[in-house]
Amino acid sequence: MRGSILGNLTVAVLLSSGCYGGLTAEDNAASGGTDGVDDGDGGDGNDDGDDDGDDEAEGGVDEGSNPEELPAPNTRFYRLTHAQWENTVRDLLQLTDVTGFSVEFRPDAEESGYIYANNAQATEVDSALWAGYQRAATSTATLAIVTDPSIMDTIVTTPGDPEAFIRDFGRRAFRRSLTDAEVAVYMGAWSDAPSYYTDSVGFEAGVRLTLESMLQSPMFLYRIEASEGEAGGVIPLSDYEVASRLSYFLWDSMPDDELLDAAAADMLGEYEGVAEQAARMLDNPKAANAVEQFHYALHNVKHFESAAPNAAIYPDAPADLGLLAQEEHSRFVQDVIFEQNGSYIDLLTSNETFVNAETAALYGLDASNYGPEFEKATLDASQRRGIFTQLGFLVSNATGVQPDPIHRGVFMVKRIACGQIPAPPDNVPDLPAAEGQTNREAIVALTEQPGSDCSGCHSTVINPWGFPFENYDSTGAWRDLDNGFTVDPATNVVLGGVEVPVANALELIDVMVTSDEVHNCYADNWVQFANGRPRAAEDGPLIQRLAGLSKEDNSVKDVLIELVTSRPFRARSTQEVD
Repeated sequence: MRGSILGNLTVAVLLSSGCYGGLTAEDNAASGGTDGVDDGDGGDGNDDGDDDGDDEAEGGVDEGSNPEELPAPNTRFYRLTHAQWENTVRDLLQLTDVTGFSVEFRPDAEESGYIYANNAQATEVDSALWAGYQRAATSTATLAIVTDPSIMDTIVTTPGDPEAFIRDFGRRAFRRSLTDAEVAVYMGAWSDAPSYYTDSVGFEAGVRLTLESMLQSPMFLYRIEASEGEAGGVIPLSDYEVASRLSYFLWDSMPDDELLDAAAADMLGEYEGVAEQAARMLDNPKAANAVEQFHYALHNVKHFESAAPNAAIYPDAPADLGLLAQEEHSRFVQDVIFEQNGSYIDLLTSNETFVNAETAALYGLDASNYGPEFEKATLDASQRRGIFTQLGFLVSNATGVQPDPIHRGVFMVKRIACGQIPAPPDNVPDLPAAEGQTNREAIVALTEQPGSDCSGCHSTVINPWGFPFENYDSTGAWRDLDNGFTVDPATNVVLGGVEVPVANALELIDVMVTSDEVHNCYADNWVQFANGRPRAAEDGPLIQRLAGLSKEDNSVKDVLIELVTSRPFRARSTQEVD
């Protein structure tokens, strides 16, 4: 019975909001609606439902806008990722940690060629995910009203006033002010709420039904960009839409009250207002977590877990080396970007990192000076420079016996320089044992035979990017000898169409720091992450500008402020992707 009521509430809210005709039939049916519901004017619900998005204050083609920078076509419906759902429920209920109820959700499929979890063009709601949303909404409402009533005391700011609760909680759940029609829908169901529960009565039953139904609403599950008024060849976003873009990019969660208040006061339609809020948000710990997750995906930190040095060859290697490397990466990224207000160049070149007693020896440090907790340490500058001479990248791109210059090279070319590498041919043989020769010599013999299918890519692209890291073994430790022979890390890399000789990894990193391609690639990834989609041709001018700022050693935080104040971030294309 309650399920039927919640379905009817969903349909009623869709009808009253008047902005939901853009969902696919599958999405709409899964949420209890009907195909093509749209009897409104496309307003975003910021006031009484009459807003058509034509306000000049709604979005921004102003100071800080480059007319060459245009938004690419994209969807108007951004479904929350599973992590965003958890973070949003945590912040909505003002909890100290996530609920874990997203365990009910079926996993999202990974999109080939896109490394982040927020591809809005690929995330959808099918019947399995919809059932998970229903169970999670029920569990969340039960937690807040029955299991831990203190949560209800926190989220109800005006006890005994149903309408005030609906408007206040609804503004935070839907990330905008509710229309009077939407309020009327929820008020209409409030009085019947006690009949749907055996363990909730009166006001608390109304809160429970409202919470349960709002968490199943498409207005909660999606970020909907309903603005339609065109200005200067783009559609400026409303203040509330800008607020949601900001919060889900910089925090991976909902806007806080200060950001919603700024949207209500029309302060996010101008460059200065967005810049001010972005700077404030980047000082919040939630930004550190979101920025870390970006680098977690970019650097394939999950793959660190695969590290498995052969115990017979490396008896002193920690058994959980991959997990320790993940902790090091997290601490390093947060320290450089947020504690030191550092730049991408700092990420690439710093010889500071975090170690404990288990990892210190791998860096040539005295392990007896460290305990089980990670501490900041300065590494030998003649051996270490930046994140790619730290353990994680090195151990996750190695076999149990030897470094793996092929995978190290492929990673650097594709993830760090945004280069293209064709798929390998079929029936590639296993790496040979490096008996009587160095690891590098064995790789050259396998991959660089003149006229072979492998030689074209390996000799000029892959191997030159991997060989500079031959001084680092399968545990990430420094080595001068390989199989009794002197390690040869020298090579020539091609960047910007120019072949550059490098003596080792440190010289390679020095070349990367001055490379337009490397900074373009970093900026490119940030733009993809911010937009929740793969790169489009329209992104070029913005990527180029952000890359220039990065190459000039501006802080990562300053580069992100330039991104969110840009024209493409504060507007959408006049074309829409279905």
